Amino acid sequence: MYRFQRRAPLEAIVVDPPPVDVRSGPPLDPGAIFLMIATVGADHLPPETLALLDGIDPDAFYHGQLLETILNELEDRDPSLPAFVGRGIYYMFRPLMRQLGIRTAEEGLRALPTFYQNGTRGDSGEWRVEIKGPGHARLEADQPYNCHFEEGGLVGLLEGLDATDVTVDHVQCVRKGAPICVFEVRFREGAGDSG
Repeated sequence: MYRFQRRAPLEAIVVDPPPVDVRSGPPLDPGAIFLMIATVGADHLPPETLALLDGIDPDAFYHGQLLETILNELEDRDPSLPAFVGRGIYYMFRPLMRQLGIRTAEEGLRALPTFYQNGTRGDSGEWRVEIKGPGHARLEADQPYNCHFEEGGLVGLLEGLDATDVTVDHVQCVRKGAPICVFEVRFREGAGDSG
C-alpha cells in the first residue's frame, strides 16, 4: 500500500485514474473531495491552501499526497479539525446515497468498502466492515489517510442516513503503532426519509 508523507509541499498534481469497476457505483474523484474540503474547512485553512483548492478541477483525479498534507495541516492547527471536516464532507454524500438506494445507516456501512475503493482507486488500502448487531459495527481501516478525518467521516455518513446517537470509538490506531485502525461504531437507526 502506498504511504504518504505527513506533510509535503502543496502541489495539485493531476494523475490518470486507474480503472474502476463502475458497476459497483459511481467513482468519487478526489477533485470533488478537495472542493468539499474547501467548503467545509474554509474558516480553518490558510489563504495559500484555499487559493490552491480554488483552482482544483472537480472532475480531475489528484495524487493523494495533497489530501494527506491538507488534513495534517488542519490537524496541526487544531487536532479536532480533520474529524470536523470529515463529518461535514461525508454528510454531503447523503444525496448520492439516496440516489444509489442506500437508505439506512447499516446499508451505508456495508457500502463503505466499495465507495472507498471507487473513490481512492489504486493502491490505497481497504476498509472491512463487520455488522455486530443492530446499531453496532466494527470497521477496520487499512489505509494511508489521516484516520481522524475518516473517524469524523463515519459520523457524517451515518448522520446523513438519519442515524442518531452516533458514537465512534477509535479502539486501535495506526498513529499509535497498531497495524490497522479499528473503529467500534454504535448508532440508532433513524426513520429514514421518503426522498
